[in-house]
Amino acid sequence: MPPGSDADIVVFDPKKKVTLSHKTLHQRVDYTPYEGRIVTGAPEVVISRGEVIVRKGKGDFRKGRGSFLRRKPR
Repeated sequence: MPPGSDADIVVFDPKKKVTLSHKTLHQRVDYTPYEGRIVTGAPEVVISRGEVIVRKGKGDFRKGRGSFLRRKPR
């Protein structure tokens, strides 16, 4: 496959209610100012580079999956 021909896809459930927590938000800190906030809408499935990396809130977040793309300021 030529570079740039792959796609990332997110299947989003706009009606799903989720309570935010530092345990469920995948960050490198142990707190969030949104702790306990209930939001409506959440991803159900995420496909990256042809692999399912999130399914029903459970994810495969291996280090090195992503890459930083440097952009020029606008």
